[in-house]
Amino acid sequence: MKLVRLSSGEEIIGNVETKTGSITITDGFSLIPAGEGKIGFMPFMAYTEADKGVNISERFVMFVVEPKEELVQQIKTMQTGLVVPQKGIIT
Repeated sequence: MKLVRLSSGEEIIGNVETKTGSITITDGFSLIPAGEGKIGFMPFMAYTEADKGVNISERFVMFVVEPKEELVQQIKTMQTGLVVPQKGIIT
């Protein structure tokens, strides 16, 4: 899972495949500011079949980075409904 910033300023988290001249995003979610340091998620182009893949020219991609693990876990929880426990020592 990667975080992609587009030249429009939109940020998308999803599965990213890099090709020559473009990227393909599947199972993407748009990150939406939700006020006071909070982030909301909305399925990327929810009114389409975009979950199966959207090809975006690399000229519209500002950067692709690894998201924080907490963000990835929130997305996985939304996709599966399963809550993943935090790693650590159980006492």
